[in-house]
Amino acid sequence: MKKLLAVIVLLSLTSCATITNKRTYPLKVNTNAQNATVKIYDSIYTTPAEVKVKRSIKPLEITLNYDTISRVYKAKSRLTSKAYAFNLIVTPLYPESLLVDVVSQKGFYYGNELFLDINDTLGKAIKLPQRKKRDITWNKNSINIDISIPYVNGFLFQPEGEGIQIGLGFFGISTGVEYFYKNNKFVKLNVGGITNFDLPFPVPITNDGDVETFTSVYTTLTDNYQLKRFSLGYGLSYTDNRWLYNYGDDNYTNEKNKNEKSKNIGLSLNAYYDFGKTFHVGFIYNPTLVSVYPQTELLYQHTISFEILWKIRIKK
Repeated sequence: MKKLLAVIVLLSLTSCATITNKRTYPLKVNTNAQNATVKIYDSIYTTPAEVKVKRSIKPLEITLNYDTISRVYKAKSRLTSKAYAFNLIVTPLYPESLLVDVVSQKGFYYGNELFLDINDTLGKAIKLPQRKKRDITWNKNSINIDISIPYVNGFLFQPEGEGIQIGLGFFGISTGVEYFYKNNKFVKLNVGGITNFDLPFPVPITNDGDVETFTSVYTTLTDNYQLKRFSLGYGLSYTDNRWLYNYGDDNYTNEKNKNEKSKNIGLSLNAYYDFGKTFHVGFIYNPTLVSVYPQTELLYQHTISFEILWKIRIKK
């Protein structure tokens, strides 16, 4: 558990942008001036130009030179749609994510293409609208490594002799590998662990009273379908669940702490929305139907998680 929390803390000190965005990116610059050049930083480019610029929260200054005229334009910086979506989802639960983006500045950009209009008297670089986002498509035989944070987790356990126990909390970690056997179908093997940490951000907690802890370590094998910007999957799961009830320091009746474990076989269902080929958010639901430890019996338990997922392409 300590190792799991340590990994979670390290991942929580980052954000979507710091993982998926590089410090620089290519920016296209064009103008309606003839035989023009642009100066960005200390370099001069002939238009139309593609320039590698640094991500920054500050405006980008561009000097346009044509004929005998020199004009300065400024392009305002803003959050990328990917970083904006991530912060919209996560910031209410994990406000540090926005601070990480501001400090690293990797979540900001000036658009993908700028237009410098010589008839504009305000000197504003115009961001050209992006083309409509295409559906997510993959090549057959593509292979991805997945890293995800199951951020909000719900539990329904039935520890032996304890009846139904329900928990809700935060944090986890999982990793997996997926293989596309068709352009729109892939198999995925995933291993992860989740818990019910009390707070949505990683800080030390001291509890003198009762503490109820749910953890689940799982392995899933799923068949998945890519449907435009959604992916849906179903398959099998094997889970190792643990329910711990600690009476804490205020245990004046000397009640013995409870620690119940179970090993289970069941199903796994998932659904994700794809912001791109790298960043995804979705749900994973692992209902178990058969307990094989501490005894073999039909027993329903489940976990459900809202998770944030990054895909790393190792074979395109």
